[in-house]
Amino acid sequence: MSSATDRLRLGALRAATLTDDGEVVPLPWLVAGTLTWPTGHAHRVLHAWREWLADADRPVASTARLLRPPRGAATVAIEVALPGGPHEAARLAPLRALDPATDTVSIAGPELLRPALTAVPAGFEAFSAHLRLAALTPEGVDALLAVAGPGARTEVLSAELHHLAGTFALAAVAAAGGAEEAGRVRVALEQLERRLAPWSA
Repeated sequence: MSSATDRLRLGALRAATLTDDGEVVPLPWLVAGTLTWPTGHAHRVLHAWREWLADADRPVASTARLLRPPRGAATVAIEVALPGGPHEAARLAPLRALDPATDTVSIAGPELLRPALTAVPAGFEAFSAHLRLAALTPEGVDALLAVAGPGARTEVLSAELHHLAGTFALAAVAAAGGAEEAGRVRVALEQLERRLAPWSA
């Protein structure tokens, strides 16, 4: 990941699961990390990611990010967290077959996962958009790529699709250095929400 996505981090998350009685049980192991590609691969990566999740027969938490840092190259990143031991890493074969430029997925204890957030440059005002999705279809992926993917002209720094427990959500981050730029940022985020609205919950 670029330095622009390293500056702001959440605290360590502890892997856990719920029993049928609703009890939270810590997990001893977690397979987690990030795979990245140059942004030109976004179309094939996001569609393959959606299909991978649709075929998943066991729990998985994952996020797909289209990142346009203020400095550095634009990338597409897939973050994954799979509960379980070393054998779970085999589930990543379809994503690893896409030949990622970087692959930080590893097997460690439950305090490994530290998801990166997109940092807003100093002196800039942050803006965000959020939308719950009832489903994520191939057409929904294409709609996101049309406004935030390679070749799109947008003020959005990060457009993200979050998957957890079979549900999806859109989250986007942008930044503005003044009133005029803030207006463009708001328009960009509103456009993103409008394009994904047909799939909203």
